[in-house]
Amino acid sequence: MSQDWIGSGEFRSSTTTQDLKLRLVKGDEVTLTAALVESRFIFEGDIVLPMPLEEGTAIVGQQYRWPDSLVPYEIAPFLPNPERIAEAIAEWEATSKIRFIARIAAKANQYPNYVRFEDQGGCFSSVGMAGGKQIISLGPNCTKGNAIHEIGHTLGLWHEQSRKDRDSFVTIVWQNIDAAMRHNFDQHVSDGDDVGPYDYGSIMHYPRTAFSVNGRDTIVPKNNTPIGQREKLSQGDISAVAQLYP
Repeated sequence: MSQDWIGSGEFRSSTTTQDLKLRLVKGDEVTLTAALVESRFIFEGDIVLPMPLEEGTAIVGQQYRWPDSLVPYEIAPFLPNPERIAEAIAEWEATSKIRFIARIAAKANQYPNYVRFEDQGGCFSSVGMAGGKQIISLGPNCTKGNAIHEIGHTLGLWHEQSRKDRDSFVTIVWQNIDAAMRHNFDQHVSDGDDVGPYDYGSIMHYPRTAFSVNGRDTIVPKNNTPIGQREKLSQGDISAVAQLYP
């Protein structure tokens, strides 16, 4: 188990990394670098990848979408501030066809694939429906906005600044990023397979100082617009999920 990890919230990473293979929605295979953080492979700070990751494992096709746009969920007993989960769910249900249903014991067999909200330290989740129980971790400092963001991953969205076209819209300031953490800015995958135009206002976008080693900007928008908000879904987020769940 690696102990050389840093960060909290959505930005947990490590100097211990491993190259893993991933197949994208369009079928392209890429190699990405994931960090080993407390016995998990963490990609881009808050995305949990399967361990071990077999070649070809990916967020490909309908098997990684939630059937009927329905997400069964549980909340761990005594999880602090469950209201943030209720508010995040309300945001998704008000702006999309996604619906959430509490997975109660009497009906557990009906929902073998489900999300469980727990505090496992920091804010993180898997991308897409992984099968069986999958965790959305919400530590004490994770907000309603963080919950919306992590649910976005669970529905199938990647980070906005991972898009193939990101260099046309933002500048990555590499000198302000710890050299051991630069893999978190690799363009290995595309957000929702580059659904729609680049969205500075996406709740899935990194903030300006993500993984900064000196407190200065690591991502600078070319039009100097705000990025990294964790308040609500943008219209781009809503449109992307609508295309993933038509």
